[in-house]
Amino acid sequence: MPRMITGSELRQAVEKSTFIQGGDVKCAEGVKYDFRLSQRILKAKFGRPVSADKLSAQEQADLFIEPGEMVFVLSAERLALPRTMTAELSPKRKMSHAGILAMGGFCIDPLYNGYLLIGLYNFSSTRFPLIPGKKLIAATFYELGEGELNGFPAPETLEDFPDELLQVMQKYQPVAIQVVEKNVQQVRDELQALKTELQSRSDWYRRFEESLERHDKQIAKLIEGLDTEMETRKRGEDELSRALGGLQRTLSWIRGAAWILAALVGTAVGSFFLPYLVRWLSAKP
Repeated sequence: MPRMITGSELRQAVEKSTFIQGGDVKCAEGVKYDFRLSQRILKAKFGRPVSADKLSAQEQADLFIEPGEMVFVLSAERLALPRTMTAELSPKRKMSHAGILAMGGFCIDPLYNGYLLIGLYNFSSTRFPLIPGKKLIAATFYELGEGELNGFPAPETLEDFPDELLQVMQKYQPVAIQVVEKNVQQVRDELQALKTELQSRSDWYRRFEESLERHDKQIAKLIEGLDTEMETRKRGEDELSRALGGLQRTLSWIRGAAWILAALVGTAVGSFFLPYLVRWLSAKP
């Protein structure tokens, strides 16, 4: 079972530079050792790894982690773990409270020899200063038992920032929290505008439907009036037809009566003038 190395053993490791090299005894506290930030910093704005103590005054003014930015740093101390020892890293509470998230491999294998490479991400809304010598991350050390030693392969040594990380950082563009908030606000505004437009269209459709319903009612009333008018006219035409039929029958009767009267008058006139006509014709030689 692993045995934790604490107290005086940690301080002796620092003083004798055994598995902690270039350390400070003041950083050995109880069961852990606090690794410090070195001068070596990899920040995208610089475009290259830099040593803070060799920067110009203008460049040193940029030794901050901006909101939403990731910066990589190396520890001031080196590790030289024997094959019987392993270490575990844990973020510093004060760093977390400041809005800085430490990222990287938190389990260090036996036989590791080199500096610690730590990624620092600022998830707060304020700049965080990069101060060489500031406590960076804590480590606890464990000595393995004989039954836990299995001929571990030696891990890769880290003396500076690896080439693949340099390539990534050359293309890295930090995303500030303010930009994200601005984009979120823009999306929120667009959604609100879309909601308003849909509501406006919904209101327009509702008013259009109400207008159609009013027109339907008006058309229904108009059709009903036309039906009534047609029915009225139909009844009027029927009555006119009946009246004309009666008038025609009356005229036919009057015409017949006129013929009869004419015949009677003719007969009477003939009877009156016929004797005179006969005598007149008889008196002619």
